[in-house]
Amino acid sequence: MRRLRSNQTGMSLLELLAATFIFAIAAGGMFKIIGENSRHTAQLELRYFAQLAANNALIELHLQKSWPPLGSHQQQSSQGGREFEVTRKVEATDNKFIRKVSLSAGLEDQPDLVELHAFVGPE
Repeated sequence: MRRLRSNQTGMSLLELLAATFIFAIAAGGMFKIIGENSRHTAQLELRYFAQLAANNALIELHLQKSWPPLGSHQQQSSQGGREFEVTRKVEATDNKFIRKVSLSAGLEDQPDLVELHAFVGPE
């Protein structure tokens, strides 16, 4: 009897299943990372536009000729196609020539995305 030599050229079904399983696990992890990145990117974009809205309100405050009055003031600011609610709170400090200004910007469902603090004095 002659012995048949086995020269296997290819993958067995078991090897193919193992490779497919490993690929599926790796692909699932990559899709999860991609989903997390897109969600974080959207949140960062929202915070960026809220920061712009708060900075613009602070610049408007600095450009005013008069000293900001004490108390709270709310205004709308449109940035990036969204309407942000900007709240400005002016408080007295121990120094009568300096006032603390706190600005917060956010949306209706996310009210305080960004908070900004500054000190201003009379011109």
